[in-house]
Amino acid sequence: MLIYRFRVTANEFEEFVREIDIQPNQHFHEFHHILVETAELKGTTGASFTMTDKKHRINHEITLKSTKKQIRRFDDNLGEVVLETKTLPLMKETKIKNFIEDPHQRMIYQFHGKESYTFQIDLYKIIQSENYVSYPRVSKKQGEIRKMVEILPLPPVQETEISPVIKPQRSKPAIQPKPDNISRLDAIEENIEEISIIDKELSEILEEEAPVQLEIESQITTEDVGESDYGEDQQMEHIDEFGDIDQIDQRYSNYREESDDF
Repeated sequence: MLIYRFRVTANEFEEFVREIDIQPNQHFHEFHHILVETAELKGTTGASFTMTDKKHRINHEITLKSTKKQIRRFDDNLGEVVLETKTLPLMKETKIKNFIEDPHQRMIYQFHGKESYTFQIDLYKIIQSENYVSYPRVSKKQGEIRKMVEILPLPPVQETEISPVIKPQRSKPAIQPKPDNISRLDAIEENIEEISIIDKELSEILEEEAPVQLEIESQITTEDVGESDYGEDQQMEHIDEFGDIDQIDQRYSNYREESDDF
């Protein structure tokens, strides 16, 4: 029995290579399952095989789930291109050999899940089957698909209430009540008659003491201006008559000592 050997590669991951052997009578659904298993793809939400020619033109599409698609085709009767809604064949109902039109048939496998990947598939060889071997199988495995690191959401930040800073209030100085003595003084009223009598008495006393003070001052003045103890004939010489300044200091000191005896 003949076996199809397909080579599977991925443009995004150059190191990734798989060679898968499958029987022509097996379905695309089995091909899909072994691809998911060997590439370790998870969370399938959709997948499809798209048949292409050597120039990568799309000819047919086989899907995992029932899908309707609008296809452009040329209508010979109308002589123009028309849109036609068509239900695409399902993997579980479609055999692989029904879509192999070239000994080097090409196809594209698209996987959709948490992450989406695209693989290129080429019919690499047609070989004889081996006894006691189960198909499909992976005959060559090289490289891995680098999975995107799942970034877990950070836990919500709990907002902490910031208590307002309370500034200490300065205590105002207490107003001390007025002492009783001051309050009593405030209550005293001025007696104008008594004040006038006191002023009159003070003026009389000052008038009586004034002549005595004048008499004393006149005596002091007379004594200062009068004859000195040096005698009437002895008068102060002119400063130029003294030959030495030390004599002036000596005589002045003697004069100051004698005047202190009074």
